Amino acid sequence: MAGGFQVDPATLRGASRDVYAGSDSVGDAAALLSVAQLVPAALGEVPAADELARAFATFVGEHGDDLRHGSVWVDDAADGLVSSAEDYERRDDTAATDLTAAGPA
Repeated sequence: MAGGFQVDPATLRGASRDVYAGSDSVGDAAALLSVAQLVPAALGEVPAADELARAFATFVGEHGDDLRHGSVWVDDAADGLVSSAEDYERRDDTAATDLTAAGPA
């Protein structure tokens, strides 16, 4: 198609499944990270064990939140693919109806 482009709504929907799966994976990573902990006693006789455990808890909290937000954003991207597929189909149907209603030239 010279000077234009063609969109296959089924391809958009197929791609959305992979993006949804990615969103689920990011959400799973967030869930795993949220239960990660570092118990100072597990480090043995380390002078800064408490400080390291607190730093780890801060890291886990911040990055767990980042992953949870990221999962939502990736899910939104997948929703956008589905929405685009529906929009292209709706516009094609409207154009076909308009052409049929206009009749032969």
